[in-house]
Amino acid sequence: MTFSPALPHPWPWIVLVALPVLGLWLAWRASFTLSTGKRVLFMLVRGLVFLALAVVLLNPGEWKEPEHQEEKIHAVMLDRSASMAVRDAGEATRWSDGLSVAQTIAKQGGEKVKAFTFSDALEGDALAAGLKPEGQASAVIHSGIGLFSGASGLGRKLASITIISDGRQTREDAAAELILRARAAQVPLHVVPLGGDWGGRDLIVRATRRLVMALPGKPVAVVVSVENRGLGLIKPRVQLVDAAGKTHAERDVELDSGMKKSVLIEVPKLAGGDYRVICATQEGEDITRNNEDRLRVQELTSRTRVFIAEGAPYWDSKFLAQLLREQGFMDVRAIYRLNDERYFRVDAGTSEPVVSGESTFPETAEDFAKLDLIVLGKGAEGFLDAKRIEALKSFVRDNGGALLLARGKSYAGKLPGFEPLEPVEWGVALEGDFRFEPGSVGEAAGLFGQALPEAQDPLWRQLPPLRDVATIAKLKPFTQVMAMGVKPAVGREERIPLLAAKHFVRGVVVALNADGLWKWDFDPQARKLGNMYEEFWTQLLQWTASYAEFLPGQELSLRLSESNAKLGRGVRASIGWRGGKDVPQPKVRVFHDGKPLPDIIASEAESDTEGRRSWTALLQPENPGTYRVQVFNGDKPGPEAVLNVLAPPTEQESLAADPEFLRELADATGGRVWQPAQAAELAKHLLTPPPDHAKEREKAIWHPLWPQWWLLTPLILLLALEWWSRRRLGLL
Repeated sequence: MTFSPALPHPWPWIVLVALPVLGLWLAWRASFTLSTGKRVLFMLVRGLVFLALAVVLLNPGEWKEPEHQEEKIHAVMLDRSASMAVRDAGEATRWSDGLSVAQTIAKQGGEKVKAFTFSDALEGDALAAGLKPEGQASAVIHSGIGLFSGASGLGRKLASITIISDGRQTREDAAAELILRARAAQVPLHVVPLGGDWGGRDLIVRATRRLVMALPGKPVAVVVSVENRGLGLIKPRVQLVDAAGKTHAERDVELDSGMKKSVLIEVPKLAGGDYRVICATQEGEDITRNNEDRLRVQELTSRTRVFIAEGAPYWDSKFLAQLLREQGFMDVRAIYRLNDERYFRVDAGTSEPVVSGESTFPETAEDFAKLDLIVLGKGAEGFLDAKRIEALKSFVRDNGGALLLARGKSYAGKLPGFEPLEPVEWGVALEGDFRFEPGSVGEAAGLFGQALPEAQDPLWRQLPPLRDVATIAKLKPFTQVMAMGVKPAVGREERIPLLAAKHFVRGVVVALNADGLWKWDFDPQARKLGNMYEEFWTQLLQWTASYAEFLPGQELSLRLSESNAKLGRGVRASIGWRGGKDVPQPKVRVFHDGKPLPDIIASEAESDTEGRRSWTALLQPENPGTYRVQVFNGDKPGPEAVLNVLAPPTEQESLAADPEFLRELADATGGRVWQPAQAAELAKHLLTPPPDHAKEREKAIWHPLWPQWWLLTPLILLLALEWWSRRRLGLL
């Protein structure tokens, strides 16, 4: 019983005291003619009457919910997917721990609790005999929505939902719908996370790059990442196999549990086409479908057109020009400035210099259109005037050209208009030798770990150091540092960006902040490490040319919004055009297992502020696997890319628990996170009714007690007794 007085607080409690006191005082005054004993008896009767009236004014009663409302149910969802069979520690499985929690809640709650299992959907009674964790999918969100949509057959409203699971989801449903439904129904989602970071036993094989460029006359390098999860010490063999099943190369690798290694497979000659890297299934392996990966080898038939301008000839520029002229996949033109009136140039296909009285640096858009890559050494101010600088910027920005600053800052003092092209703001020159140290960004971008050794290879520490390094006052926005220069100092290391790259709209600018790479070819100790000078420059120049939007010799470009996409998600293919007289009509062709799918006509996108035209196409693969995407201009083939569509994860693919996902559900719906050991406390929390406040029960109805006969009858009898007493005693 509680009270709901009509008067505001604290007046009801004042009345409770004041009214009986008033009644006693009136009774005392009205009975002054009576003897003391009768006077006291009369006062008691009058006081009881006024006390009863005071209690009625307090309006005693209770809140009751409408009779048509049924008692709510506490639902429990127990994960029955195969990942619940994992033993994270000891002999107990996630399933046995979860079942114990569900049994504790059901035992204490009785008919107020209903426990279900779920895997790919909501299932039956979780307490039924003989159940095993063998569901081949896990859909927490879909199963939770099933409770609200009537799939459970409860027939009663929900008071709460308790999810007992490891949190893994093989079916990717958006959590927003379940959260909205729970909030709308004021149903908190409590969670009991189970399990830990258990990865299973697995050998994972991945091609570091799925599109590999094959240069004419150069070996093809394929880098494969091999990872061992929980298989102990193994020695798998990595094989490179073509579409017909022929093995072209193989390498053995030794790995212990938890180890991951990069394996370089180098083939002297490899035709363009589709290939696989494969490792045989290992004993005890849980997952076998990731023991192979696919890649595409693309032959570059167009020669990279390179222009070198050097205003202060030095060993570096001499060695570089000689090296590039020896490459069969490059057309190299070089011009050297000796003084204001004397230049000499070396044209493609010749080795004899031609002395000239004027610079032959490109000037018009037509001149630049004949090039893919421009390499600037020192003394660029001797070649570049305002007109040429603007043409050079247009070459990089609009036509997707590549610019390499091969010896750091390429001019003395200031060169107005040129600074926006540079990826850094130059500082002062430094003394001392700096060791070349590749970085993880350069490795991820494909510069290291392909033809060049990976960033962690000890070979880099053994190469001769470099000089003429400058401080970097500031990195420009979006500049990426591919390698650092390291110089030992007292108690520390001085580190300076040594190789930096920045996309300049469609093109790219790369700056090498050092001189002295010629020592890598000339130094006897360096020669023992291999032909690193040649490998470094050929890879750097080819990477620089391909890092821009357009590949050498291609008028169209192709970029995918993502190279690894989940099944069911659309991928956007963006197509660019260098520009010219004949506007292309691009279409996209997708190949799967070597067979072409229907062409996709690209839609022209809105031109940007500079009038550059582009097209887009939406790719929606229906099956998982590796796809080759190629753009065509009519029947003329253009650039291509590789798209890997990921299959939905299976129960055995990754068995690590995901407690954070469950925690987010609880936090978003007013629930709590509980540990399995808190099962009894959780049951008590669920089954204990909330505090009895009227504001928490807005739909409840007030039922007063004073109109009841058993309360009114004593009050009427007291009033009758008081009236009879007064009449008997002659007080009326």
